[in-house]
Amino acid sequence: MQKADDLARIYLARHCKTRWNLENRLIGTTDLPLCEEGIEEAKANLSRIEKLGIDRIISSNLKRAYQTAKIYAEHLKVPLHICSGLREIDHGSWNGQKLQELLNDSQSNFKKWFDDPTSISIPDGTETILSAQKRIVETIKKIALKYPGETILVVMHKHIRSILRCTLLNLELKHFRENIDESIEPVEIPKEQLRKLFEIKL
Repeated sequence: MQKADDLARIYLARHCKTRWNLENRLIGTTDLPLCEEGIEEAKANLSRIEKLGIDRIISSNLKRAYQTAKIYAEHLKVPLHICSGLREIDHGSWNGQKLQELLNDSQSNFKKWFDDPTSISIPDGTETILSAQKRIVETIKKIALKYPGETILVVMHKHIRSILRCTLLNLELKHFRENIDESIEPVEIPKEQLRKLFEIKL
């Protein structure tokens, strides 16, 4: 097990809103920018972010995350790095569709996936939920090791964050749906959970 002093302190934050978020559509890897509401949301979140003592920010490579992170980084005057390993899950043919319509459409199989994403593959998706889990765990481990002693803000997405949260809490991925967090407030990964990531075999 890694020692706490050997690792970075990591806060996770979700990106702010896009037009599709306001319309409650699945975005996945569709590369949408923040809408005006999202930009204002990021600015309003600065008072929370600036209290954390952030040394650097690492963002998903998708526009909505990068734009959120850039607002934070410019305000804090800290380095900003892009990491494709933090990108959202590709929702394949579900991208752009409204969540409630997908849940109501039994032919889409979305509800089956949403309730247990290990049960079926995403139609036309580019990775499975298990490969996405391996990706995000390896990415967070690399960040933790690369910046020991620093406080890092990681800007990511709600579904990939839910996968990570399940892993940190030692939950099966059928608990994915109940661990989705829509909020943008930064949340620290407890050091004990972060250390245990290095023991997990995926």
